[in-house]
Amino acid sequence: MSAHALGIMVSADALHAVLLERTDEETSVQFRWSSGSSDARGGDLPFEEPGDMTPDVEEESDDVTIQFGDDGGGGSDDMFMGSEFDDIDGGSEALGGDEGGEAWNFQVELDNLLDECAERGYEDPEIAFCSSTSQIDDVELRLPPDETDAEEAEETEHGLPLPASRSTLLDMLEEQYEGEADGERVGFVPMHRTGDGYQRVLALVARPGGPVLSTLDSMQDQTLSRSPQTRLLDAEVSLYLGLARSVLQLPPGTPEKTIFVRSGTDDTLVLFIEGNTLRQSEHLPELTAEDSAETICSRVLLLQDEYGMGQVQHLMLVAEEDEEVLASAFKSYFSTAELHVLRSHLPGGDDTDAEAYVGATGAALRLLDDAAFAPHFQPVNLLAKEYVPSRLRLPVGWPVPAMLTLLAIATLGFVWLYFVNASTISEKRTALRALEQKVNQVDQEALQRRIDSMKAMTTEYAAANKTIGGLLQGSNKWSSGLATVTGQMNDLRGLTINQWSPQSGTEVTILGRSNDRSKVVELAQRLDGRILGLTFTETRDVSLYDFELTVPLDTTKPEAIEYWREQRGEQLAAGTEAVDVGPDAPAPEAESTGDAQARRDTLDASSVWTVVVASVLESAAAEETARRFRERLDGGSHPVQVRHSPENGRYRVGIGRFVSVQNALAMLQDMSGTLPEGAWLLKMTGEDADPASAGAAASTSSNQPDAERSV
Repeated sequence: MSAHALGIMVSADALHAVLLERTDEETSVQFRWSSGSSDARGGDLPFEEPGDMTPDVEEESDDVTIQFGDDGGGGSDDMFMGSEFDDIDGGSEALGGDEGGEAWNFQVELDNLLDECAERGYEDPEIAFCSSTSQIDDVELRLPPDETDAEEAEETEHGLPLPASRSTLLDMLEEQYEGEADGERVGFVPMHRTGDGYQRVLALVARPGGPVLSTLDSMQDQTLSRSPQTRLLDAEVSLYLGLARSVLQLPPGTPEKTIFVRSGTDDTLVLFIEGNTLRQSEHLPELTAEDSAETICSRVLLLQDEYGMGQVQHLMLVAEEDEEVLASAFKSYFSTAELHVLRSHLPGGDDTDAEAYVGATGAALRLLDDAAFAPHFQPVNLLAKEYVPSRLRLPVGWPVPAMLTLLAIATLGFVWLYFVNASTISEKRTALRALEQKVNQVDQEALQRRIDSMKAMTTEYAAANKTIGGLLQGSNKWSSGLATVTGQMNDLRGLTINQWSPQSGTEVTILGRSNDRSKVVELAQRLDGRILGLTFTETRDVSLYDFELTVPLDTTKPEAIEYWREQRGEQLAAGTEAVDVGPDAPAPEAESTGDAQARRDTLDASSVWTVVVASVLESAAAEETARRFRERLDGGSHPVQVRHSPENGRYRVGIGRFVSVQNALAMLQDMSGTLPEGAWLLKMTGEDADPASAGAAASTSSNQPDAERSV
């Protein structure tokens, strides 16, 4: 337990706090503190003095007596019996309950109190609250007699033990209590058996919400401050019962009886104690300290007779106003009882005259673990676990640790990312060093030759593309026709095209719109077209004409195209070169028609044609390609061969051996779906072609050639 503790008594609208400090010698009060509407009661009220009255208003006499009932002394409470008014709860709710309205939030007062503690050198003390009886519901639970143990259990310093487990008592409370009870906010105080042998337990049920929980809720929601170290929330019944035991120090099992009376400005609490065990608890909201001492004593005597207490040996008193007068009255009514003023038995009790400080002092004593008081308190704590802060407390609120945790996680994440990136960079550097060594081992001259060869090939392809582009310019009849139509429409203006659709290979149909009828006619004349339809439409006071026009296309090919095709046809018929220009095929040379005819007439029977499907630089790649085509052709009649070209050092994969270009073209067309799209024809002459093999290829019955033979 801590060396200092702060006890706070919470009434309906006021706080009373006492800070206790325990040393090896004694437990002392460091300071007391009060706040709430009770502070205003001590101030001067309007018209308190005769001089404050409104002018010209005559002061009336004070000797006016108002009498209620039969007793002229104001003690007409004889007719009030506790058992007759057990169901009156209105006064309790009005004084301390929170059912009728919003609970009082005393966060500002509690902050000021904690600041006061900090200024006095008691930073963040542990706090024990005590709620007034008006904020607690008490339910008497009756258990059936225990057949196995006819005698009552032995009494200890804190009374009889509970006759059943807490779970059993909670189940019984759920059956007998009509309100809503939180299992964590219920305390049990054992009571004496009834005359018929029933075991009794007083259940102290904290009402939902309340000033204490409302304040702790709002303080826990604060983002820049931490909630106070709240450890305990006790009720007046259990707290005063423990204080009475600690003062009397009765031995266990004693038959002596005690009556405890707490008279306050809001209500009165009476406890009937037999030995160290509670016998009866009575809350009197209609009886306050403003009533006369005779009225309070008479009411206690009536309750004593009602509950059959008999002769009382001890009388304990706590009063806020006129405590000496009330003590004198009780002494006269209970002449044989020993009178104890509880305030005088507590640390610093003689220095205060407010009964609320007694409850605050008792709550603080529960946290200090004082040997003179701690064994006598009942283990009642009506504070839910969620409001009890951890023993490990930081000097800041929860957002600061949360932000530090997020910062630590982010830092670890960036550190991990740094090491991952460093590892990746190291791997890349290792790969670059290996690549650098490989590059250093390459023959620089051979690499430069390959680069020059690729540059020359690129230049050749670019020049060929430029030539082909010039030859094909204007050969697309659709683009040419569209260009012609749009050009004429731009010249006329006011015409638009909505749809362009071909009708045949030589004409198209145009759907459009014009703002003038004459422009449609002029467009048809310029394009030599026919008007199929003309529809008038008026849109927003504007005359428009939708027209349908058929226009013939110019299908005349450029002379350059005709000449080129004629030359290529003659070369193909003569069989002097490959039909398609391959990557290393020589460029065609111009040749006269007569030479081509003579070449066709003198065709060398020993010339052999093959279909080239691949041209690569490495022999292994060529052999792999040849193997794939042999499997694809399923060992057909067309052999697959690999030929090395000494001119450019490339390896060509050829399929079949044909004595004429027509046979090779027929095979290329028949196998267009099997052979690659870029396949081309190559003529083999001289030592590259075997006449016997060529004849066999022409008859499509030759066998597979030797794999080591060059094609």
